[in-house]
Amino acid sequence: MPVTLKDIAERAKVTAATVSMVINNKPNISEDTREKVLAIASELNYYPNAIARGLATSKANAIGVIVPNLASSYVVRILQGIKSTNRDIDYTVQLFDTIGQKETETQLFQRLARERRIDGAILIGPVCSEAELRVFKDEHVPCVVIARKCDVLNSVYVNNTLGSYEATEYLVGKGHQSIAGIVCYKKNLPMDERLDGYKQSLSSHNIPFNSDLVFEVADDTMEEGKAVFQKIIESPLKPSAVFIPAGDMVAIGIIKTAISAGMSVPEDLAVVGYDDLPAAEVVEPTLTTVRQPKLEMGDNAIDLIIDKIEGRDSEIKDIELPTKFICRNSA
Repeated sequence: MPVTLKDIAERAKVTAATVSMVINNKPNISEDTREKVLAIASELNYYPNAIARGLATSKANAIGVIVPNLASSYVVRILQGIKSTNRDIDYTVQLFDTIGQKETETQLFQRLARERRIDGAILIGPVCSEAELRVFKDEHVPCVVIARKCDVLNSVYVNNTLGSYEATEYLVGKGHQSIAGIVCYKKNLPMDERLDGYKQSLSSHNIPFNSDLVFEVADDTMEEGKAVFQKIIESPLKPSAVFIPAGDMVAIGIIKTAISAGMSVPEDLAVVGYDDLPAAEVVEPTLTTVRQPKLEMGDNAIDLIIDKIEGRDSEIKDIELPTKFICRNSA
């Protein structure tokens, strides 16, 4: 027999109404109760048996787009690509954001995959592991991951190694031998790929890689850029240039702090960012950076997810897009 709310309530020693509130992610439920109910629901395989079986045969005509932060200009640009598709589609796009919510990214994935309120999902830069992403595959929900390559799901991403290689090549071509690198490992950014491109360029010019020239920041913000600038100028290796795969906002923070300190950019310190955010064109001097094709990433993802939902393409597919080096005035 199917598992019911009453079955879960009896095991959890709460009311069926409380179980319903937890299942539907309603507020005013204690964390202890929420965790206990969800654990029992998972143990009893409640979602697949009670919800998915009833809804799997009908289409929701909806695509869920799960984002890490709706305020991010990077995310907004990808969303524009998703919404501006040239295809005539009969799906609404529903946005989900876990910022400020009690529900974790993994819990959201599990709920969306198992409740079948969407026909497919697009995940922009998910921070969870591939094992956690596997719930979409296990529940047979079409899914596309944007901004990172995923072995278990379809993905649309850029060649970060080549993007970083070209940026470092530019700096070496300008005569720089001591080039600092700024990395950030938050939000599951493909930082190792970007760092590899930086290393490969140095190696191709017989410039030894020096880990003392690599500085880590906590996030892609101007404040982090201002803080790391002090470490750069205090380095005994005296870098004359800095490449920031951590992102453009860190680069902008470095530029503004350098100028406030009386330095000239790029004469005293050349600066190259990563992403090509809108702010890159308005900072003074304008920021030389690596552009990610954000609109194209969104456009490719929506095409791919519709083909998956409608059964035209059943194989896992990866789409790699090129970056573009944007030369402005900071380097």
